[in-house]
Amino acid sequence: MLITLQQELNNLQQSGKEKEQRIESLYINLQEIYNLQSNLDKPAQTKNNMLHQVRPEVFHQIIQFLDLKSFFQFRLLSRRANDVIKLMIPQKISCIQKQMSEHQDELQLKIQLSQEEAKDENSQNMLQAAFDGLNQLQKAHINELKALARPTELIERIINLICLILDSKFKIQKDNWRECQKILSRQDFLQQIISLDINSINDKQLKQIEQVESISPEQAGAQSIVARSLLIFLKGVVNIRQTKLYIYQNQIKELKLKIKKEEQVIERLGKIMNK
Repeated sequence: MLITLQQELNNLQQSGKEKEQRIESLYINLQEIYNLQSNLDKPAQTKNNMLHQVRPEVFHQIIQFLDLKSFFQFRLLSRRANDVIKLMIPQKISCIQKQMSEHQDELQLKIQLSQEEAKDENSQNMLQAAFDGLNQLQKAHINELKALARPTELIERIINLICLILDSKFKIQKDNWRECQKILSRQDFLQQIISLDINSINDKQLKQIEQVESISPEQAGAQSIVARSLLIFLKGVVNIRQTKLYIYQNQIKELKLKIKKEEQVIERLGKIMNK
């Protein structure tokens, strides 16, 4: 009985010591946080802050070379850094506005070039040719293709590429016919291809489907009507993505995104300056 009581007493003492250590550790952490905050609020008391040993003109030069992310972060180093950043904000805004103006001029030029290129009948004919073959296909053709237990290497290669543009997560690999059959079984398989947004095909997918350039429609047609139609569609997609029209449209999207980000940065800088 005494031994048991002694053990419980020892356990309580040990538990008490652990609690004291946790409290002491918590106090130290809180003290460190307080000291850091005090140093930021009262930079004159921060003996080891090298920023206070830098001459104002050098300090100013350093900030000029900071990117926007570093520019925003730098103001958190000390009160002095925050004050200098605020003084430099009008200059920063002016630089961004100049850059934004150049982007807007470039955007207008790309829009004009895109509109002129859209009038080119070749681009329209390419798009029409890509869809003409698909319109001749019926569900029975797809079911016939899907029923193949082991298609030829060429047919499997073409269907793999079709599956890839319908699903960016699809992996092209050897003996992958079962995965292809799952996609061919979709009720809206043909409609998915017809309604496909060509702009949604990423560069990685495009690089893979470019291999269709080495296959002729005659080669595919000798083995399958469906494969021939799908091959012509893939060739059309590649050709369209390589046209000036698509390149201009892509550049327009990128420029609009840049201008939007620049507007957001100017707005954020204005809020900091007015605090």
